[in-house]
Amino acid sequence: MNPNTWSVNELVIVTRGGCANTPVMQANLETALRTLGLPVGFHLVDLDLLAGTDVVTGYPTPTLLFRGRDVFGMPKPKPPFPEPA
Repeated sequence: MNPNTWSVNELVIVTRGGCANTPVMQANLETALRTLGLPVGFHLVDLDLLAGTDVVTGYPTPTLLFRGRDVFGMPKPKPPFPEPA
């Protein structure tokens, strides 16, 4: 990934309060970015603060999005979105 072709604004961790795996994902992402010599930065999006109609609420937590797409290939959620577990 060329640091001149992307912005840290395009990298998002989708989470919610109490998600035990979010700190692990954050640490791994920071390590990966440093290893690649890229800027260490991303946004955390708290699902609990989004409207229930927001498509992002359909992702499980944590999810890593780059340019609005799940980095592991999960398709964009379609309504009705599942209730949080």
